[in-house]
Amino acid sequence: MYNSLSKMKFILIFLLSFLFSEPTFVVSTNNNPYPGKIFIHAMSGASSDDYMTILDENLDFYWLIKNQSKGMDFKLNNSKLTYFHNPNEQLSEPFWIVADHTMAEIDSVICSSGMTDFHDIVITDNNTYIVQSYDKQIVDFSSIGGDEYTLINEILRIQEFDLSNNLIFDWFAYDHLNINDYISDADLILQSPMNHIIWMHGNSIDVDFDNNLILSNRKSSEVIKIHRTTGEIIWIMGGPLNEFQFLEDPLNGFEMQHDVTRIGNGNIIVFDNRSIANLGARSRVAEYEIDELNKTATLVWEFYHPDGYVARAMGSAQRLPNQNTFINWGVVQAQGQHIGASIMEVDYEGNIVLELKFDNYQAYKATKSNFEFSIPMQIGDINLDNILNVQDIICAINYILSNNDTHSIFNLYKIDTNLDQTINIIDIIDIINRVLD
Repeated sequence: MYNSLSKMKFILIFLLSFLFSEPTFVVSTNNNPYPGKIFIHAMSGASSDDYMTILDENLDFYWLIKNQSKGMDFKLNNSKLTYFHNPNEQLSEPFWIVADHTMAEIDSVICSSGMTDFHDIVITDNNTYIVQSYDKQIVDFSSIGGDEYTLINEILRIQEFDLSNNLIFDWFAYDHLNINDYISDADLILQSPMNHIIWMHGNSIDVDFDNNLILSNRKSSEVIKIHRTTGEIIWIMGGPLNEFQFLEDPLNGFEMQHDVTRIGNGNIIVFDNRSIANLGARSRVAEYEIDELNKTATLVWEFYHPDGYVARAMGSAQRLPNQNTFINWGVVQAQGQHIGASIMEVDYEGNIVLELKFDNYQAYKATKSNFEFSIPMQIGDINLDNILNVQDIICAINYILSNNDTHSIFNLYKIDTNLDQTINIIDIIDIINRVLD
């Protein structure tokens, strides 16, 4: 009888090993990088293989769940975790989820107007939420050869909410910028139907030292500083309405950029994608010293991947406390070939101190932070008593019997042991095996 049970257990473990999968990567360089955990939302071509993961300082999986509807812009956000949830259901609107150090999902954020967007969320020092959406507006294009009444579906809106979900700031691009300064008659001819015209593509929001907002608009290769109270435009850097002179920069600024942030020394750092339509273009990270009075942006540091990477989408750059720069190269092309994600850390002299190369995965952003969950981390320890035993098996069974199909990240981590996004009897069997071990 014992031998039969042992054989059955071996077979079950063998089968589970095929069901279990995780994003694979190769460490090509690891030379004393800044200590911290790495936050990644790894995406494959099939959304069913998307992961939210945290790697520890040894580059082992500290935390990992698989869920195709949760994860975009997964990061540590002012001591909390935030990530985007897109239910992919026709009648369900997407929203942001806020979680704490116990893996509990403690809040959700949705814009009060327009469709909530996944590109960025900021939790401020005052515990407010800043998010963006895309709203609709009737636009008159008759002055440039278009129709007088054209419905545009995607116009950027930035909103700020307090913890009681009260709207305390509402910025609508159409109220502060003239769309005719951006859309030409050529755009009207090329875009069909016309309501698919993309005016602004906001992909990062940052709170500046003076509490005003810095917005990255990838569509027009511009960065806009917005007054936090009035919504007025303070300045525009890059794009068709550029007010700045770029100094010491042979490329004369950034193009199709992501992830614009003000860093500790007062400079601005940009993940500069560049346009893949430009022959010979290479993506880079660029740091500019900004003189807001005289409207100059002086390039003081830049870094290109030695293999000439071009990020046709996504990408991020984070300046770390030791002055290293943590880079995610986005959707990468090299020598004309699409390759998996590359996540890298370089020192200020441009030496690569860490590089992870993922096979068949991409990452929208990747960040590095000091973080610890404040609960026992053992998979299967559902009642958090730091002991894996029959009580946890009972908890898992009760959870399944509850018919809960909207799984929290806590239950996905603790119970969905084979990472198939479904909590069922197969997971119970694995937890039993873990208890017997």
